[in-house]
Amino acid sequence: MLASNFNNIQNHFLIEELEKLESLDFVSKEQLDTIKKTTVSTKTNSNLLVRFAFFLLGNFVISSALGAVGLFLTMMEGQDAFAFAFLLAGIASFIVAELICKKNFFAYGFDDSFILSITLFLTISVGIYTENVTAILLTFIACNVFCTIRYVHVASAFFAIFGLVGLIGYAIIADHILPSYYLPIVVFLIAVGLYFLQHLLAKSVQNFIYANVFQLVKIMSLLLAYASLNYFVVLEMSELLLDMNMMSTDYLPFSSLFYFATFGIPILYIFVGLKKRDRTFFWMGLLAFAAGYATIRNYYYIVEPEIELMAVGLLLFGIVYFCINKLKNKADGITFKEDKSLNPMAFDVVKAILINANVNVNSPTSEQSPMEFGGGGFSGGGSGGDF
Repeated sequence: MLASNFNNIQNHFLIEELEKLESLDFVSKEQLDTIKKTTVSTKTNSNLLVRFAFFLLGNFVISSALGAVGLFLTMMEGQDAFAFAFLLAGIASFIVAELICKKNFFAYGFDDSFILSITLFLTISVGIYTENVTAILLTFIACNVFCTIRYVHVASAFFAIFGLVGLIGYAIIADHILPSYYLPIVVFLIAVGLYFLQHLLAKSVQNFIYANVFQLVKIMSLLLAYASLNYFVVLEMSELLLDMNMMSTDYLPFSSLFYFATFGIPILYIFVGLKKRDRTFFWMGLLAFAAGYATIRNYYYIVEPEIELMAVGLLLFGIVYFCINKLKNKADGITFKEDKSLNPMAFDVVKAILINANVNVNSPTSEQSPMEFGGGGFSGGGSGGDF
């Protein structure tokens, strides 16, 4: 199920790790240059603006092709004919995406447009043919998961998570498989499941090339876990999706849980981030804490906004100044010193590619002395075999 240029994609990520090693003085510039010359990698756009420009170019090509398909559709009649036309468009997008992979392009820009078009056209085809929301969402999720695995496509993973949440939400709200007020808890459990799934898969060296996908899933799961139990989000979504008019006298199910989670989850994120030195948890915790404060501020008036901003700014300045003075000379744990960390999963794979490329991974520790000892070569100081 992996793309045909899987090895080259793997080499692309390994070279990125080697560049990090070179910046941290683990390998020399000569070793890095040797690897780049002897290793076949992918053609990739590291510049996001250039990649976006090629993405627009790919969309332009697809739009032109759709114009021809639209002319063909005018000669067809019936709903099934439209579904078949979009099915052919999805298959054509898949074929083009495969050809792009064989040409060794990866994350170049126009490959993204064709990969996303696979999901778009096949989902539209199923929607026209079945007119069933569950079938549409299942197709959407399946196509995005397929593209994520086969093409190591981060954007497809992003859409797959949204599709999964949409499917669960529709099943609870429209199909009534559970009472509607259980929806936030179910979404929270899905977020927890996604986090532990990516955490388990990320431990395997074989899944190294999916590091960016796992990072996205991790961020999305943390955001989803907090948003699902945030009091403001639950209350607003209840009024919007469940047609529950929440007056002051109404009782919101599990309201105590939502009150606690609004600030409990951010504190947990920050604690885990500091304890495990995990920046993702730490930054998500700060973001969630700000959202929690905004939630309370939305329902309870304390003081004027400008006074609040000044007070919070002074408080943050004091905390930052105190932390800098305490941590600037600390060498371990939480510190301001340069981060010498390396992805532990990548280190063994990087070492393997160095060895396979016949690159000396050991730095010389001493040089041989030009002075020869023995044999009487130094002012008669050594003894030789001749008399």
